[in-house]
Amino acid sequence: MNKIMIALSLLCALAAQGQILNVESVERVTTSDNDKTVMQAVAISPQGEYLLLSTDTKQGLLKWDFASSRMTTLTNEAGAGSDVRISEDGTQVIYGEVTYKNKRRHEAVKAIDLNNNKKQTLVKQTRNLQGYAVENSTVATMTDGNLKVHAIKKGASRVLTRPVLTHHHLKLYLNQNGVTTQFAPNGANERYIWASLSPDGNRVLYYVSGQGAFVCDIDGSHLISMGNLTAPKWWDDNTIVGMNEVDDEYSVIASSIVARTLDGQQQVLTGGDVIATYPLPCRQAGKIAFSTPDGNIYLINVK
Repeated sequence: MNKIMIALSLLCALAAQGQILNVESVERVTTSDNDKTVMQAVAISPQGEYLLLSTDTKQGLLKWDFASSRMTTLTNEAGAGSDVRISEDGTQVIYGEVTYKNKRRHEAVKAIDLNNNKKQTLVKQTRNLQGYAVENSTVATMTDGNLKVHAIKKGASRVLTRPVLTHHHLKLYLNQNGVTTQFAPNGANERYIWASLSPDGNRVLYYVSGQGAFVCDIDGSHLISMGNLTAPKWWDDNTIVGMNEVDDEYSVIASSIVARTLDGQQQVLTGGDVIATYPLPCRQAGKIAFSTPDGNIYLINVK
């Protein structure tokens, strides 16, 4: 209990610190109307026009349109909500499908064109998928260390201008100039999750189990500890957004969305009246979506 009280005190102390983002409002946009299925926001479009939702078991994908408040089903496939990407123009959704054969996990990579709801398979079911990344309307998939580039729209370039960062079995891999290497700034034996490139492609953000969030240069140098900020994502090249959670070993009992800069400034963006988890920032639209454990979806509006 003392550990929980100390953590709650820390959240309150952080809330009193300086302003990084100008929060205009925090509003609830969807609610869970099914006691058996808890929905979570898993992606926000680059222009902030819609959210993608999935169940707490990552089954299927739903599209929530902000302008119309309309929900549409994109797919019911298993694992579709676990690693969702959206093309820069917002028209293509890339996701994974998980199946089990003889109790062994297999993964595929698929894309949906939101203009006509047509699906295409980029990688067939395999046990050797190491992840995928999206640049504009181009998808780079990594299988057994081999990088393949897919143009998912007619006329899309097959030339990548950014490094490709992927993850597999709690390890990170970086492909630059056609060469794939393990990316392990904190050591090869650590467990890496929640990794992403900065908007300019020059830095890497990631989380190490038992240690917290870190940022480093693309070559692994200039390591910066960002503290115990869970599920971190980039807001801009200098700012990350994550969640500061408190649990009682069985469930999350408190959690706030926090903005933190590379030079150490920090700001709590949500109050203690809601358990705010897994932020999805969209700087272009001035929005940060987040979910609650009971299936409600909220939006932080930033001026």
